Amino acid sequence: MLGLTKIVLVACSVASVFGAVVVRDDDASANVTAKNPVFTVPTLVQIRDILAQLEAPIISALTERLNLPSNPALYANNGSALLKYIKPREATANNLGRYAYGKLEYPFTFNAVKPDVTSKSNPFPPGRFHQDSYSGNPSLLSFYLNTLVPLFNASTGYFYHLDGSQVNDDATLNLDATILALLSHRTSFGKIVAESKYAADVSGFTPLIKAINTSQIRTLLTNTTQEAGVLAQAATAATAFSTAWVASGAAEPATFPTQLGNVAAKVFRELIDTTTDIEVQYLLQRFN
Repeated sequence: MLGLTKIVLVACSVASVFGAVVVRDDDASANVTAKNPVFTVPTLVQIRDILAQLEAPIISALTERLNLPSNPALYANNGSALLKYIKPREATANNLGRYAYGKLEYPFTFNAVKPDVTSKSNPFPPGRFHQDSYSGNPSLLSFYLNTLVPLFNASTGYFYHLDGSQVNDDATLNLDATILALLSHRTSFGKIVAESKYAADVSGFTPLIKAINTSQIRTLLTNTTQEAGVLAQAATAATAFSTAWVASGAAEPATFPTQLGNVAAKVFRELIDTTTDIEVQYLLQRFN
């Protein structure tokens, strides 16, 4: 399937690039008593390159999900059925190390975040990743249930059933889980974005952090030009995926490109806002 193939290929590429730039500082770790490894965060340029590669799998998964009918019962009671589906997947993922320190992946159904503690024997100089306790997942889940799910209103899907049914709950929930994990990973980059920005302007951020000046920290972190670029790239990717989907033989209504573009715009606006929240919260705990 076009979308799933794209997800696998780009995800592998992201893993390769991230591994090249997030390195363990063995010399520093020799002087640290903490169990967690020492990670030096990438530069902003490197982070932006990585984030650009995450656009394709997100748009790809959204393209597939937009073409599946939804069963409203799956999202009732604050998405209880969806979370019940996700929980055993995340338990398995946890056992496989998906949520290990420095992976920048966090679960929706349990708390796996153990914040770092700065001490004389375990210092966190500027540029070193400092795990905080904040997760943007509750905000992402609320956005998904209340904003995205109503837009997933296809009347027919791409699965064929002899009984004529159009709904495939497992396929739908599987894509829901995939999209949520991708969105969570994408926003969690805010932690290393914040560290990279802090390391580049320690004197500017330090008094604001100590004063818990949230609004000024947010202002110093915000780059509206970069945000506009992200939204433009997402729009371009949505156009490319809708064109490829139709060209591959999918029977789509004339409104499909507009629908996908609208979904992509809402998703990446939310990603920007949630990522900024994560950046702010990361810095507020930076000296803990």
